[in-house]
Amino acid sequence: MIEMRVTGLGLDAGSRTPVVHLRDVDGEARLSILVGAMEALSISLMLNGEQLPRPLTHDLLLMCLKALGARLGGVEICDMRDDVYYAALNLRLKDKAIRLDCRPSDAVALALRAQAPIFVKASLLAAGREQTARAGDASPPDRAAAPQRPDAAADMARQAEARRNADALNGLLLRGRALPHADPDVERRYRELLRVLEPVTLRKM
Repeated sequence: MIEMRVTGLGLDAGSRTPVVHLRDVDGEARLSILVGAMEALSISLMLNGEQLPRPLTHDLLLMCLKALGARLGGVEICDMRDDVYYAALNLRLKDKAIRLDCRPSDAVALALRAQAPIFVKASLLAAGREQTARAGDASPPDRAAAPQRPDAAADMARQAEARRNADALNGLLLRGRALPHADPDVERRYRELLRVLEPVTLRKM
């Protein structure tokens, strides 16, 4: 196993799916994995040191582990089948070791919060490079991807806020209510925003 660290987030150029980038802590080996939008947001918050008033799912899971007297000792990205990566959580409960299967995106989000090490099976680094050479289609989450940007966290946050605003405005329009601005120019800009925003993907993340 090779210990890796998260170096940033990006967006895959073809599928526009978020990508998490990992790098060997003692070398130049790299691995990039496509992840779901919500998991990417969870990772982004940790990378940017953002604090939310209420716990997200990964925060809640770590709180539950702590309340039960368990801790996250580390995570492993340990297998790849049909171009899909698999990971495991290594938990410690008193003198008992517990290993749980999970998605790499969840493993990374939890490891960042718990300040636990992230390990990758050495053979997967070569396999990831081969898969990247074949990539180009819209791959499902937690598959290999090539780095496209050093960090897309701020971009994702802006898009999420724009979608929330668009959803709220669209709800007003569907109910036949007026937009919250009397200025025709402002109203026109909001209507254009609703038209140009891409529809929310139906891909299950």
